[in-house]
Amino acid sequence: MKKSYTSLALLMMLSAAMLQCKTKSEIEPDPALRYERIDFNKGAIQIMDTLVDQLYGEWNLREVEFDIKYSNPMGSVKRDTVFKDFAVLDIKNISREEDQRHPVCKGELSLRGKVWPVAFRLWASPERIAEKTGPQAFTLFETNFPNGSRPWQDDEIFFRDLGLTGENYTIEVDVRNKNMIWKGLNRDIKQILLQKR
Repeated sequence: MKKSYTSLALLMMLSAAMLQCKTKSEIEPDPALRYERIDFNKGAIQIMDTLVDQLYGEWNLREVEFDIKYSNPMGSVKRDTVFKDFAVLDIKNISREEDQRHPVCKGELSLRGKVWPVAFRLWASPERIAEKTGPQAFTLFETNFPNGSRPWQDDEIFFRDLGLTGENYTIEVDVRNKNMIWKGLNRDIKQILLQKR
């Protein structure tokens, strides 16, 4: 009886050892399946090299589409709406001095006879770098008053509460058609179609 328990224990240990053995193909991956290492810094610089020159100049906000997400909207727009030929974005300066991967764009937004200084920093989309799909860049679009903030005038409240600034967007530029599409990521702006003037 003792002999059969010993044999059973040896058989179990041998089985466990054989299960742990690996074939050569399991140890060394197939060379065809090896992945290329992606340099995201280099990829970001390459995307910005092609994108930045396309951004300069005046862009007509041809369509600004709102998709209201909440039943009690807080902003200036209270229901799903599409504004046509809404405003003009003039991108006057793009600096890459601080970081080649993340250019800072500055300019002005003209709406209803008023002009506001604006700025946004571009971040290359990791999806575009790795898979050559998705948007070219992400950004946070903000007002850029000289001393940071300032009191809002009564005729600026509509713009302040619009949700156009202070919003994150994806950016996709179509060079052939001189269009740019910004898709809102957090608030009620679904997308903005911009046309180069």
